[in-house]
Amino acid sequence: MSATASVGRFSAFKYRNFRMYWTGHLVSLSGTWMQAAAQGWLVLRITDSPFYLGVVSAAGSLPLLFLTLFGGVLADRFEKRSLLLFTQGLSVFPAAALGVLTWMGGVNIWQILLLVSLLGIVNSLDIPVRQSFIIDLVEPASLPHAIALNAAAFNAARMIGPAIAGFVIGWVGLHVCFFLNSLSFGASLLALYLVRPRTNGSTKTDHAGVFARMNEGFAYLRQDPSVLALMVLVSVFSLFGLPYATLLPVFARDILQVDSQGYGLMMSCVGFGALLGAVWLAFRVSGTGGTVIRLAGLVFAGGMIAFSRSLLLPISMPLLFFTGFAAVVVISSINVTIQRKVPDHLRGRVMSIYTTLFLGMFPIGSLLMGALSQAFGVRAAVTLGGLMCLVSVAFLPGLGHLSRTSFEVERPGPPPAL
Repeated sequence: MSATASVGRFSAFKYRNFRMYWTGHLVSLSGTWMQAAAQGWLVLRITDSPFYLGVVSAAGSLPLLFLTLFGGVLADRFEKRSLLLFTQGLSVFPAAALGVLTWMGGVNIWQILLLVSLLGIVNSLDIPVRQSFIIDLVEPASLPHAIALNAAAFNAARMIGPAIAGFVIGWVGLHVCFFLNSLSFGASLLALYLVRPRTNGSTKTDHAGVFARMNEGFAYLRQDPSVLALMVLVSVFSLFGLPYATLLPVFARDILQVDSQGYGLMMSCVGFGALLGAVWLAFRVSGTGGTVIRLAGLVFAGGMIAFSRSLLLPISMPLLFFTGFAAVVVISSINVTIQRKVPDHLRGRVMSIYTTLFLGMFPIGSLLMGALSQAFGVRAAVTLGGLMCLVSVAFLPGLGHLSRTSFEVERPGPPPAL
């Protein structure tokens, strides 16, 4: 019996290490989304400018484009758990500082930009380490469920955090959201302190320079056409697909002609679909592969195109649900497939490339979609984005081979504590 067949649904929760890590991460993510909601209100309150909302968002995202590859080198060079304790500890301070400044009433936009940029720098080091750390908490056969459950935590927090923030802002004030986010990192730090990964996570075997070690990750992509195809697919989706969400306010106001409540329903449909997509992946026993990626990609692209042509909210809402569902299935399945193919000593660097393309390219994609909307209209921009995703997932070479690939991974070391 194969390792994949021997695991059950939600099998990652069998492992004490993963349960503790997941719980701490969920609390921390909820705090992060709480701060994101409060931060938007704060920026709009002190600037009254939608432009600065975009500037602040870019300030937090751009470090991911430039520094994530360096984070991947660190992930393969040093012990991952210690790195995460360091980055999560650093994350406490920008949130706490923003809370103090808001509480004192003297916060201004340059201070927000500085603190958000600092947090973005920390995240650019934290995320590739975190991506490559999960496999050290479970056995390889449970990796798809672990990554899917991580996605479920992210999307659950995306619903929980802003809801708490709305209550906190109205009841006690904006500054408390930032203080609560600062405290939420304590849950992540405690979980990381208590977990005992199956390996020490360090692959320190040589003294090559940073750029030489980065190039080893790119060299691996040149040798594996299927992983390279997945990276190209992530790039296309980040540039032309996922940024459609930034245009939803325009669709709500100008195309569907609904108020803020209608816009909230649209966002909820995307979030609910994403959450169910992550749970569906975690519920699967057979794992993922090229067929799942291709089918989900076609559903996402088709949903985008159909949504862009819809003029009625009751039609748009289920389409947004399916795009949210399919987007999580595509991205999580690509994540799983890459991690199960890449060797241990390159995992941090390869996953840093994945993170750079997935998260670092998103702000560029948002600017691109905005420019296309300005030039051709918002409906045409989203239609074009959907067509680009459709063509890439339907005709990109290398994806078909994934359906025939074995992903059994042999890992050294003792089994993790249950």
